[in-house]
Order: sequence, then structure tokens, then C-alpha cells
Amino acid sequence: MKKGLPVAFAAGLLLLSFKPASAGDGQNAGAKPAEILFTVQLILGSVSDEDRTDESLKNDPVIKEIRSLMKYRTFLLLDTSLVRSKEREPVQAILGKQRQYILFLNPTFNTNDKDENIRTEIRFSYNFPGQKGTDLIQSILALKPGERTVLGVSKPQGIEPVDQGLILIISGKFVR
Repeated sequence: MKKGLPVAFAAGLLLLSFKPASAGDGQNAGAKPAEILFTVQLILGSVSDEDRTDESLKNDPVIKEIRSLMKYRTFLLLDTSLVRSKEREPVQAILGKQRQYILFLNPTFNTNDKDENIRTEIRFSYNFPGQKGTDLIQSILALKPGERTVLGVSKPQGIEPVDQGLILIISGKFVR
């Protein structure tokens, strides 16, 4: 993992990018991919005196980096989803134990002789039955295939107490 990763904080939004050494090796650059496969993890981070992090997240380099940057010490995996899409084909995933979160993605490809990128519109909403939905995150992301991007909301609706935050870890790869 590279040090000095880009970090942006704005209106309770956290954005980090992590690129594994094997990601984006340039194979088949320039060829139009057929589809994109997104991997999405929904994680609850919280301030806690003791570390009760899920076993599946304890050695995750992204979680280690988040822990060094933020006050959260405990990380619980709430849900994981694979989302497959074609270019300019909006898709959504329903996340959470009570299916109260909706993730909307609308990706486009950017391929040329040197680079391949995924650009996606993203909207992450809280939508509990019987209540009006609330957008928690609305943004446009630019991802390199295999790159893991972290988005977070420090005080999301429906989460009490407020010493907790929702974290989305999203990666995408081309499926040819």
C-alpha cells in the first residue's frame, strides 16, 4: 500500500483510494470491456474502548489505514454485494440487514491506449420502509480497475449513537 494516499473530507464525506500493486496492469488496454463488476462492502465503524472488529476485516489494509486516520476502532461488516453493469446501464444494490440502504451506480468506461478507467455516478441512500429516503452520499468517482475506494458518512441517518459512521469500500474491474 502506498503512503500519502489522496484523502478528501467534505460535509461528512470520506474518500480514500487504494491501488494494489497488481491492479491496472494495462493488459488489453484500448479494447472495449463488455461489463464492469463492482465489489461493495458496507461497514459500520465506531468509537469503542475495545476492538471488536470482524475477523474478515482485521488484516484488511484499507481498514488499517482508516483506523490510522480516524477515531474509529471497531469495524463491523454489515453487508457485501457484487454488482454487475454495462456501460451507461444504471444498476442498484440493496444493502443492510433490514435492506434499508440503496446503492445506485451508473458507470461509463474510459479506455485508451495507455489507461483504463471506470467513471461512475454514485448515490448511496438510507430508505427505511415508511420513511422518505435520504441521500447520504452523492458523487462521481473515477476508479482504476482493481482500485479500492472508500466513501464514508460520519453521522448517517438511522445510526445511533453518533459516534458511529458508515463506510463503503468499492472496487471495480472490467469483465471481458
